[in-house]
Amino acid sequence: MTQSGRLTGSSHPFIFNLRDCRACTMPRKTQVTAEEFVRQLESDPEWVARRDERIRKLDELEAEYRLNEAPLVAELNQIGFSVTSAWDLVNRSSSYTAALPILLRHLDYPYLDRISEGIARALAVREARRIAWEPILTKIATQWSELGKNTRDGLIVAVSVMATPSDLPTLVELISDKALGSSRLFLVRNFMRSKKPEARATLERLRSDPDLHEEIRYRLRKTRQQAS
Repeated sequence: MTQSGRLTGSSHPFIFNLRDCRACTMPRKTQVTAEEFVRQLESDPEWVARRDERIRKLDELEAEYRLNEAPLVAELNQIGFSVTSAWDLVNRSSSYTAALPILLRHLDYPYLDRISEGIARALAVREARRIAWEPILTKIATQWSELGKNTRDGLIVAVSVMATPSDLPTLVELISDKALGSSRLFLVRNFMRSKKPEARATLERLRSDPDLHEEIRYRLRKTRQQAS
């Protein structure tokens, strides 16, 4: 998984590349070659059955994702974005400003959790702030309990990226809200980058927060080490 949370692997961005994962089960310390190890696995009927079942389930899962996300993909394709998923836009080096209104509209569609997360993370660009900042904050404030864990993380990532220094009071309110759970971890870096005293004071105040304490202590310790 990349820093942005994108799953790398098969033809659809959600599915890990387990279709040919024979070598990943190979012991670290072995005297046999990879080819020999694969042949040994292929000769084991039980292992072959487990592999085939895994592939079958992956095929079903990929088909489910593609069908579920088809309306969004069709709209993006129609305006010139050759994608198979919103995740194809995450961390894209080139601008996709024209896609942002479509992504924002589809953020309210009843997609699978991972797909909604991808839409939210695709909105995690500064260009989206003008149209997405207030709707996303409203969604967090009014629909949080209805959202899946991955969607929640994606929304907070979008807020983190779109936020400006003047948004510190809003970020303080969000990171202090324990109801937002571990998704608040994605806001810690904003406070670490801020030069305002209240940013550091907020982190110190939250050092004992069960969802945040490890990340905050790690970040603060790393900062002190770099300064020494």
